[in-house]
Amino acid sequence: MKRKFGKVITWFWAIFGMVSASAGGDFQVGVTSVEITPPGEVALWGQFHLRVSKTPETPLTANIAALQAGETKVTLVSLDLLQLSDELVQAVREAVGKKDAGIPQDSIVMAATHTHTAPTLTTGRSMEQSESKEKAPLPGMAGNENLLTVEETISFLADRISDGIVAAWKNLKPGKMTYGLDRNSIGFGRRVVYANGSAAMYGVTNREDFRNLEGMDDDDVGTIFFLDTADNLLAILVNVACPSQVVEGRHAINADYWRVVREKLQARYGQSVVILGTCSAAGDISPRPLVQKKANERMRQLRGVDEMAEIARRIDLSVSQTWDAVQKAADSQPVLKHQKLRVELPLLNFTEAQYQEIKKMYDHYCRLAADEKTAGQAFMGKAWCGFALKRYELLQKNPDAAWGVEVHVVRIGDTVLCTNPFELFTEYGIRMKARSAATQTFVVQLSGFGSYLPTERALQGGGYSAIPQSCFFSPAGGQKLVDETVKAIQEMFP
Repeated sequence: MKRKFGKVITWFWAIFGMVSASAGGDFQVGVTSVEITPPGEVALWGQFHLRVSKTPETPLTANIAALQAGETKVTLVSLDLLQLSDELVQAVREAVGKKDAGIPQDSIVMAATHTHTAPTLTTGRSMEQSESKEKAPLPGMAGNENLLTVEETISFLADRISDGIVAAWKNLKPGKMTYGLDRNSIGFGRRVVYANGSAAMYGVTNREDFRNLEGMDDDDVGTIFFLDTADNLLAILVNVACPSQVVEGRHAINADYWRVVREKLQARYGQSVVILGTCSAAGDISPRPLVQKKANERMRQLRGVDEMAEIARRIDLSVSQTWDAVQKAADSQPVLKHQKLRVELPLLNFTEAQYQEIKKMYDHYCRLAADEKTAGQAFMGKAWCGFALKRYELLQKNPDAAWGVEVHVVRIGDTVLCTNPFELFTEYGIRMKARSAATQTFVVQLSGFGSYLPTERALQGGGYSAIPQSCFFSPAGGQKLVDETVKAIQEMFP
């Protein structure tokens, strides 16, 4: 009897094993990297004033991985851009549809690295002009015939990015994946809190009334490795909670620290390996530590590296140590699932007094914009204030007004990758990771327009990134984003 029972158990596990393995289907991977540096002068995005890049310091790239298992297809795209306008996302998907109808447009998952030296993808129009579809010259740029318009820039980027996506799918081959986690300090809290409860982004810390850095750091360095069946590395997706903004004030196109990271990892693993850099929730984090500045500078000098090379050193160390541990765990039949969500989030309301203060600022920027000499200085400020005023007026008519945002959840084996369009404060990312059913969770921000989404504590402290002009949505919206994302993750891990 015991022998027969043992045979039944063996038969059961054999059948269960086949079903479990086949759940992932035949996993295939296609990768490519394409340059997306605009061919000419462009206005740069990422500061309140417009800057013009005449000669790029480094190329910008789109780094792409096409994944398929069974009938499920997903395209992951990392872009050396500040953030993604709705116009660019739509243009890329439409261009892909025209070039290859077999690639599902809704499963193209794009995210920006948040370099502040990338092309402007918005016209910065006032709230009165925001619904217009007509072309609008960038303020303060009249007469510069060499400058690409925003529309021309978006058209160029969409064409190059879509070319890369199509090429990645043409490169599709049987493959494997493995993944892992290491810890290293890449990003640091950038909101300083003082004794009176106020907060300031990049505030001075060597003051008697300094109390603490407001938020939490996230030192996860998460990595997914994609391989062919001969165990050759094809692509590496790296996820760190740190925007790519070391050289954010320059007047030239620059991919920032991800360029240096790619060069270092490709020197280690091969020039053909595609590196997809992604930013986890890091709205209140930057690559520059505000404490122990002199000690950090001393160590860089002793090592003979600059700030970008130091970040690359740390990421390279974490990725290589992770690879050493996980390469033997490569999976040729990982489960691949994708879900695209539209999550309706409540808008952030504010007081009449705040409205009047913002109105004064808006009027100031309008006066600057009226003079061609100062119009460039008012570029973002006018839109920044204008949309806040527009939101306030909407909320007076409908206090429950909400706005839908696009969220993607992608399961790859026992990992999950979940996107959001924000500069999402780190605490929300930690909440997602803590509640996720996946073995390892990759939060990817800046898959869209890039408004800050602060916590309740941050709103109480105020300061840039946590005032009505900086953020469209309330902390209740942040929690709803967490809840809906976690729910979608749970459904993928029954």
